[in-house]
Amino acid sequence: MLNRSVLILRYKQSFVDWINAADPVPTHAVKLADVNEDSTTYLIEVEDEDELTAWLEANGQALFEEELNGWYTDPELWPNDRSLAQFKQWCSFELHTVVVDTGATLLVDDDEDEEEGEDDEDVFGEN
Repeated sequence: MLNRSVLILRYKQSFVDWINAADPVPTHAVKLADVNEDSTTYLIEVEDEDELTAWLEANGQALFEEELNGWYTDPELWPNDRSLAQFKQWCSFELHTVVVDTGATLLVDDDEDEEEGEDDEDVFGEN
């Protein structure tokens, strides 16, 4: 069992509405079911909902911006309001505190090779 919890983000319709409205080259509309088919999952160091609340207060804006950047890398396309309150209106959060690693190989950060010199620690204040 890992000493991490899993945070799963599920988009709400308002996030999908922004994705479609902000698209600089719209070719087809994104649907809510499509974006939530393979939800973003984060390993975080919290043990319960109270700690998640504190973690989101400290890291919510960075997490929100990470999600926005996953759709459009130009911050000019992002909403001006990137507060935690807005993030909660756009996403739901699902916490799972029991995480079991059944793999035989070491966990590897695939981004390490791609982003030499960058450290994910700066994004969320964790390792």
